Amino acid sequence: MTALLLHPIGLDRTTWDHVPIEDALAVDLPGHGNAPWDGMRGLGQVADIVLDMVPATAEPLDLVGVSLGGMVALHAALRHPGWVRSIVVACALAAAPTEVMLERATKTELVGMHGMTSSMISRWFTPDAIETRPRLIASTERRLLADDPTVIAHYWRLISTHDVRAQLRRISVPTTVIAGRADVSGPPAAARELSARMPQARFVELPGAHMLHLEEPRAFADAVPRHRLAA
Repeated sequence: MTALLLHPIGLDRTTWDHVPIEDALAVDLPGHGNAPWDGMRGLGQVADIVLDMVPATAEPLDLVGVSLGGMVALHAALRHPGWVRSIVVACALAAAPTEVMLERATKTELVGMHGMTSSMISRWFTPDAIETRPRLIASTERRLLADDPTVIAHYWRLISTHDVRAQLRRISVPTTVIAGRADVSGPPAAARELSARMPQARFVELPGAHMLHLEEPRAFADAVPRHRLAA
């Protein structure tokens, strides 16, 4: 089985380079990395485009998504259940705070990525990681600064419409919901609520903040094969 790896907003498929997950395919979400920008109308359409990147001969997928990638994974499971064998949803919400996301979209358009990157880094990583892992922080900053602010603002608006709470009972595949203990963007309480709404979900809490796969790559990677064996 292939694990399809879905990255957070503003990053790209290389975010998975140091996360040792076997039999994995990392893709760029539309408008990120080398993927073209199609001006999608919702995260469901993003999910459609992502699954179109997978060879038609592929077996059902184990979706692994962080933050935006986790939300896209939920939409993929709802829209294309035959494609999905299981899901790992990390640091993601069942419903996004609409006004917060719209404010981020407007601010991104006003100040660009240079004006947004510092606040994103402070939300994404623990103070300890910011202080002690300068290479990780610098590489993340470089990736964010290379983004097109128009694309990122559009994604904040797409995220502002994300609310799958009423549909989660329809996702019947094995699911692991992972939260970072220090995550302020997708806090453990919200992850527990997401898990409780899904009939075959289990909850896992790991040390770290919102970019859990970057801050704690080994712990994150270890959780994935345990999930896949149980699926």
